[in-house]
Amino acid sequence: MSFNEFQKRLWLSSVQLVRLDEQRLPSGIASGCLIDYFGKRLLLTVSHATEDQGNWAIQKKCVPGKGTCNYQLGAMNFLAKATLSNPKLENVDFSYVEVPSDFVAYRQEIEACENSVKSETLINVHSPGLQDEPEKDQEFGFCGIVMPTLERHYGQIYFGGELRVYDSLKFLRTENDYHFFKLPFSHPGHEHFKGCSGAPILDKSGSLVALVCGGSEDSNEVWGISVKTYKTPIDILVGKIS
Repeated sequence: MSFNEFQKRLWLSSVQLVRLDEQRLPSGIASGCLIDYFGKRLLLTVSHATEDQGNWAIQKKCVPGKGTCNYQLGAMNFLAKATLSNPKLENVDFSYVEVPSDFVAYRQEIEACENSVKSETLINVHSPGLQDEPEKDQEFGFCGIVMPTLERHYGQIYFGGELRVYDSLKFLRTENDYHFFKLPFSHPGHEHFKGCSGAPILDKSGSLVALVCGGSEDSNEVWGISVKTYKTPIDILVGKIS
């Protein structure tokens, strides 16, 4: 793969999430990102993907002869909001959970026919201040695995898909909790983004501004929930606010 520096940063920005069924086989996919924040390592993702409270896990790496190594997340944290003028609780499309401080995941190139790993690189752990807002003159992007597949090789089951990097996004506007971005091409259809929900949206300097939530074919837009907006509950989790 030939990437420029920003594309490589995006390529290593997200972790793959899988929902495991009773046979521990993938039955759903999403994305997320790892962050280090006030001495804790956390996974951030979106609740519309993980709110079923299924057996969600981070795909850590493939181990030849053993298959895929997954880290099961257990119970996650979800948010709801209300106001004095509208006291009915409304779910927030954001979820998060603490993971071990030494947890890492890998981006790997697998040679399935030889049952081997050709190369592997550590996925980035972000160190955000959770204060960043998108700027008009910046370039943005995200990355995730789409088009999931299950393949059997030498008695092992491998989960795969197409890893896609989307760059050259332009910031358009903010509405409520969401930042909206223009795609540099015609929206190819939602199936081409399925699996990217929860992926971090970064600017070219690496600042984390949002997590992918949805998009529009008509307007060639994608949008993500603002990370800054929900900084306070993360502060509470890590003990920054007691």
